[in-house]
Amino acid sequence: MYILHIDSTTKICSVAISNNDKLIALTEVDSDKLVHSEKLHLFIETCLKTAKLKISDLSAITVSKGPGSYTGLRIGVSAAKGLAYGLSIPLISIDTLEAMADSVANCRK
Repeated sequence: MYILHIDSTTKICSVAISNNDKLIALTEVDSDKLVHSEKLHLFIETCLKTAKLKISDLSAITVSKGPGSYTGLRIGVSAAKGLAYGLSIPLISIDTLEAMADSVANCRK
């Protein structure tokens, strides 16, 4: 099961692809210039190439739902929603704060 992950809620724009809980591609940028609208679709394409996948190989898409930058949220959710609708695959929203807390909790284990 290949899942495309999009996070655009902070100054970091991040796109990843996982396969059964294993990260197989990641592209991200940390920029104060907030280049999300310029980079997001390029990052999706880069991750697909890195993973040697076609867009039609995706099983689902996850997207950060905030809280975060309103403009960043609109960019990420719009891209995720359009792709999920066009591919007829599930769109899963992820709470940004819960994801951050979970990553910290897992680091301490």
